[in-house]
Amino acid sequence: MNKRIAKILAILTITAFAVTGCFGPSEVDKRKQAQGTSQITNSLEKKNLEKKRDREERPDTERYLYVFTYGTPVGYYITKGKISSNGSQIGPESEVVWSNSNGYILDSAKDDGTYGAGDPGIFFFTSDDVMVETNFDYIQSDAPLAINVPRLYK
Repeated sequence: MNKRIAKILAILTITAFAVTGCFGPSEVDKRKQAQGTSQITNSLEKKNLEKKRDREERPDTERYLYVFTYGTPVGYYITKGKISSNGSQIGPESEVVWSNSNGYILDSAKDDGTYGAGDPGIFFFTSDDVMVETNFDYIQSDAPLAINVPRLYK
């Protein structure tokens, strides 16, 4: 076999190992193996979390959001869908930039193209599809509570 064919075969072999991951498990795979799997099959905590997630993900569910300032109830809203954090964003919060074989973690731009901390608090949509943002303390429930305060938006 001539040297040219040997080089091509060597390159193809190395590429095949790299593509198929034969150089060993990825960092994600190593972490999954280290964590193992849970032996608990009937956890009440897991059932509660699944029930909470199922309720939160119903887009047309009405909820009652009571807002407080300095511990005093101000009023309530009837909301539709999930209450969301103003700090949430669709894209990743950081990205890895490589330079000279070194990876640097940099903050990514927020969804609106800006950098820095987002607005504090939460946002939600009322049952009439009005968006409300607040940084007041709040209690959310999926049924009215016995708190005697006015409805803030009708």
